[in-house]
Amino acid sequence: MTAADREVLLPAGTRLLHIGPHKTGTTALQAAFHRARESVAAQGVHYAGRNAQPMGAAYAVTARNPTYAKPTPIGRWKALVREVDAAGDARVVISSEGFCDADEAAIKRIARDLHRDRLHIVMTLRPLAAILPSQYQQFVQGGLVMAYDTWLEAMLADPPRKERSPLFWQRHRHDELVARWANVVGIERVTVIVADDKEPDAVPRVFERLVGLRPATLELEWNSSNRSLTRAEIDLVRALNRAFRSVAMRPMAQNKVMRLGTTELIKRRPPGKAEPRLETPAWALARAGQISREMVDNIAASGVRVLGDLEALAVVPAARTVADGEGASDCSEDPVAVAAWPEIVTAATIGTLLTSGAARQVTGGAGAWPDRAATPGAAGSESRPIADPRGADVAVLSTSALAGNLRMRAQTVGRRFVRRIRRGIRSGMGRLRRNPSIHSS
Repeated sequence: MTAADREVLLPAGTRLLHIGPHKTGTTALQAAFHRARESVAAQGVHYAGRNAQPMGAAYAVTARNPTYAKPTPIGRWKALVREVDAAGDARVVISSEGFCDADEAAIKRIARDLHRDRLHIVMTLRPLAAILPSQYQQFVQGGLVMAYDTWLEAMLADPPRKERSPLFWQRHRHDELVARWANVVGIERVTVIVADDKEPDAVPRVFERLVGLRPATLELEWNSSNRSLTRAEIDLVRALNRAFRSVAMRPMAQNKVMRLGTTELIKRRPPGKAEPRLETPAWALARAGQISREMVDNIAASGVRVLGDLEALAVVPAARTVADGEGASDCSEDPVAVAAWPEIVTAATIGTLLTSGAARQVTGGAGAWPDRAATPGAAGSESRPIADPRGADVAVLSTSALAGNLRMRAQTVGRRFVRRIRRGIRSGMGRLRRNPSIHSS
């Protein structure tokens, strides 16, 4: 271990709490830890939770359940605390972007329950200009119907109209996020990692150094479920959100259909390289640059440890020249987007059918979309495999949908049984009428 590695390494027994925030590569990092559980444990580090991230525990302790979910019982958080305590003097990693939604009271409870003298908070940050389109798409998948330009006007107003997306600045006013946690746990217990989109492996390498893992223990894998939507795909999801509202669909049911089915299948579709993407207009990039400058200066002055180039968070990309309204998502006249519509709608329809329980997905292994070279307007783009992470021969059905299917099938079997009995009775009565001697015998 080099002197630089020893300087970064956290003490034995540290509880490293990675709080995100959202859209900073958290999903890929969590998946890498989850896949490497055995190797991580063999090196004396415990990755907390049974799944890729303990989101339920984060929801419980922060009391920030999404509008589409029922309140999570605090027992989920208490169970996680017991698991962490059982790790003893091993270093423990807990990662969930749900923790970044914590208010001061929740932060104090987290610090108390995880033992403040062992706790170390880690944040992974990306430039605000890169987060804006990513977070907007996430909100759209959660039910937002607003166009991108309109949403940007609300978020970047001075002051911002937070009622449009109340948690956006709770998560992404990064200087205030740093201050909220540092005020409770102390600046010496907070580390900011600057993520570099050009070097995605840099973040897992830093985490390895923080907890003493061998280099390359954490390996990132491409996951279609976390790719960005094209403008045409966003158009479709927004249209579906409006349709769900028009029939007053319950938020919980809408979320299950959209997140677990519709958008999941859409994202498995490999988009053509020429398909229009979301574009942030120049005025919004300029405003994001102003806010980023303030955040970088405040984080630098806070005294927390920064790993990476903090100034990179203030960099704003040059705006591509677009027509008025083009960046929002109106691509109805773009020939490439129009050519992709049948594929997009097909994927969305199949995803909706699967999640609703109206159809089953049973695969014999990983499938693939047809070769994209044959798709009009999309020549030269690569075809990626569609791999069901739940394995072959597994139906994509929620528990409630499965229960509904079983209920309907039981009712169908029951009706068939009753019909057979009735037919038997009618047949017997007919024979009796035709041959009365059967009764007398």
